[in-house]
Amino acid sequence: MVQKKALPFKIPKTTAASLILQVDKEPYFYDKLHQHEEFQLTVIISGTGSLVHGEYVGPFEMGDVFLMGSNVPHVFRCDESYYKEDKTAHSISIFFNADQINVLLMNFPELSEVGSFMNKAILGGKAAGTLRLEVGGRVESFFKMNEFDRLLEFLRLLNELAQNTLWQPLLEQVGRSVKEQDGKRLDDIFSYTLSNYQRTISIDEIAEVANMNKSSFCRYFKQHTRKSYIDFLNEYRIQKACGLLADPDKSIANVAFEVGFTNLSNFNRQFKRLKNFKPREFRNKVLSNYS
Repeated sequence: MVQKKALPFKIPKTTAASLILQVDKEPYFYDKLHQHEEFQLTVIISGTGSLVHGEYVGPFEMGDVFLMGSNVPHVFRCDESYYKEDKTAHSISIFFNADQINVLLMNFPELSEVGSFMNKAILGGKAAGTLRLEVGGRVESFFKMNEFDRLLEFLRLLNELAQNTLWQPLLEQVGRSVKEQDGKRLDDIFSYTLSNYQRTISIDEIAEVANMNKSSFCRYFKQHTRKSYIDFLNEYRIQKACGLLADPDKSIANVAFEVGFTNLSNFNRQFKRLKNFKPREFRNKVLSNYS
């Protein structure tokens, strides 16, 4: 079991294999912001919640496949129900080191596409559409292979992902590593926000959580996330609203208030800005896809 520490995170290494496999099956995933040198390819077998990866914040659910960049702070935080009810969050992960792959790239020109993948891997990534199921199944099969076959199949997978348009980066630019003290502070900010987004959170309140004054907090948060706290909060609320809009029995107004907006027109405006659809248009699109 990996030692549960805020930052940094140490992945136990072995001399028997270059790929490190890990299975996490707990009531909820490890919920502290952390970073490690190794890249991490994770498949969500079961569980729902939010992934924070650098300045990226987005939902995760069963079948999702994500790549975490080297030394990019990240955390899979399960929905609040996992802390209150008898549920299980289950994921499988492969950790790999860029230095070991780079040695291969220098000596084998046939691996040029793998090199292309690694050049973008620091941005993180996720599988979209049908690629989710394909990659998830292949990663599961790695756990049944011997070390030699697993390495060959892993390189083949990276080679194919480099050429697949359904593999999408999580970040627009290279993320930054975080010192342990900053990691603890950011973790407090993210955890508080993800637990309290359904009500009004003032800048004064969240600055107090970070143990900073208001102006210092605003500078600090933007420096580490490249966005204002209000933008971060609104993006997270809209993300949660997208899931609620799939329920046709919920009114648009109820969805807005449930995710923390106190003004319906502001909710509509923020939703259109972030999703390029009005909430009702988004709902109709989702429901038509389901049908």
